[in-house]
Amino acid sequence: MSKRTSRIVAAGTLSALTLTGVGTAQAVEASSNAMAVPAADSPQQMSTAALVKTGPSRWEGKKLRHPDGGRFDPNVERWANLVLVVMAEKNIPRKRLKGILAQIQQESSGNPKAVNRWDSNAKRGTPSKGLLQVIKPTYRSYAKDGYRKPKYMTVPYTNLFAALTYVKDNYGMKKFASWNRGHNQGY
Repeated sequence: MSKRTSRIVAAGTLSALTLTGVGTAQAVEASSNAMAVPAADSPQQMSTAALVKTGPSRWEGKKLRHPDGGRFDPNVERWANLVLVVMAEKNIPRKRLKGILAQIQQESSGNPKAVNRWDSNAKRGTPSKGLLQVIKPTYRSYAKDGYRKPKYMTVPYTNLFAALTYVKDNYGMKKFASWNRGHNQGY
């Protein structure tokens, strides 16, 4: 990844936030629903409310390759910047990005509104939802404070936060290493 520093103005906020090391982001029109990933020198400086409103953004960092050697679907790659923000917040090493994106590709194909209506969870009345396909009880247990309501389950930032917290707490960093090797399966 480049060591360039980018300035991104998140729609709906007055301040510009700085994202270091992820490449530059494209300017986003204020009227657009898709917003660039707001960033700061540390995740603690970012407003959770701004992150909740964050949409996909163009990845301009080093070319990303799926663990199987192929390319990521553009619908998945567009979440790479936001995934990095959550990874930094959860102290997950940046080298695990490709594995997390591979899991997103398998779980939702990059569709933040994806709902699984066919697996065993769905048959029990708790379909998994969002980029990383989290079920409601898991989401509520691992959601960021203030964002436990089910309406936030398909919000990209809150879905990623809950899912990555769950994986880290229950499986440890070894699961992320496994994903990086292409061993992507339900969790």
